[in-house]
Amino acid sequence: MNGLSVQYCRRLFLLLFFSISCPLWANEVSLPVPLTLEFSLGLASADHPELQIEVAELARAKAEQRRVDAETGVNVTLFGRLRWVDSPPSPVIQESRDDHLIRLSLEKSLYDFGRSTAKENITLAERNQRALIYLDAFARHRISIMAAFFDVLLADQAYARDTEEMSMTFVNSDRARERNELGQLSDIKLMETRSLFQASRLRQARSEAAQRTTRARLADLLNYPGQLSEVLSIPQLSFTARKFPDDVNDWFTELEQSNPQLRALMAQQASAKAQLSLARADNNPVLLGRLEVSEFTRTFGGNDNWRAGVSLDVPLFDGGRSAALQARSRAELRKVTASLEQQRRVLRQELLDTWSELHTLQVEKQSLASDQEYRDLYLDLRRAEYELEVASDLGDAMVSMSALRYRVMQADFATALAWARIDALLGQEDGNDEKLNTERAMDASADK
Repeated sequence: MNGLSVQYCRRLFLLLFFSISCPLWANEVSLPVPLTLEFSLGLASADHPELQIEVAELARAKAEQRRVDAETGVNVTLFGRLRWVDSPPSPVIQESRDDHLIRLSLEKSLYDFGRSTAKENITLAERNQRALIYLDAFARHRISIMAAFFDVLLADQAYARDTEEMSMTFVNSDRARERNELGQLSDIKLMETRSLFQASRLRQARSEAAQRTTRARLADLLNYPGQLSEVLSIPQLSFTARKFPDDVNDWFTELEQSNPQLRALMAQQASAKAQLSLARADNNPVLLGRLEVSEFTRTFGGNDNWRAGVSLDVPLFDGGRSAALQARSRAELRKVTASLEQQRRVLRQELLDTWSELHTLQVEKQSLASDQEYRDLYLDLRRAEYELEVASDLGDAMVSMSALRYRVMQADFATALAWARIDALLGQEDGNDEKLNTERAMDASADK
């Protein structure tokens, strides 16, 4: 097992121990107020329905590995019999009605010419595959929690923005009504202001509904269904320390080495190769060793107190079964190899898309910073005009600032999610500057 595999196994044990321990206490307490992103990510647990299938598949693979290991072990059998007989007199067989027996048998496969080795390779590869799939699913589950947390904050900001806009359009509509009653505004203009108010009112109602639906989604992901958090703490995100390569090829190399999905498919490919080896060894001989110790109540020629020996089972003809198994195994190997190459291309494209998205977000944040300076100056101007009674309200400036805050928050969250996807693609559990993932400090087995 290479160093990278050891690292993955250690990480898997840490994650599973945390996941198994978490349900024992997670639902016994209420969510904190305010709810933080760090605490939310710390609640990621294998007890969640999204991960239960992968946990069960991993447990099945481990059980199959133990079963295969037992096939090459020593099989011990104890046999007992109580029997009474009425046999005719004989000078050879002891005349006794008691024909009791107790026997202890030991049997072990001594050599099977490659079968057991192939089976062990199959189960080991399948266990590694399921472990890597679980790690990938766990990382994506954490990203889902992060995205749901951000959706709640964006829904709150959208509600604040739409509420300010609705308030402004309501004031404009009310003033338009007064001016219309005084004959200073036409009916068409009055209906226009009312239409704008109703449209903003609809947007505000939708954003209010989104506040509840996004909180319900977050509660489900945290395994606290029905516990809707009212207050969420806005995380302090910083990406200045993140290494951003000028050439995405630098990440492609790391993707090939560390991506859990690719490594899982490589393990599946190794399993398919071992399955082909097993099919080729299907007609190989089997050498068995056997030892028996017996105790009889009747003595006659066929009763031995102990027996020891070896037997060799050599298949001569199977009607083409072995050839069919090999053909099926070769087809499966070709299928897995093609799936590996296809997934490699999909993940490379996903990595390139995310890399391009980060570049675009950098430019967008620069644009938003420039817009922020303009909006600050515009708000100061409108505030001065309002104080001098040149302008009658600050509505449009306040709405513009709220809309800008939403866009800035949206860009920051999109950047955080993009980096989280990069970490998942490159097989990195923990981020650098954001500290969005909690550390696992306990080591334990996943069996429970």
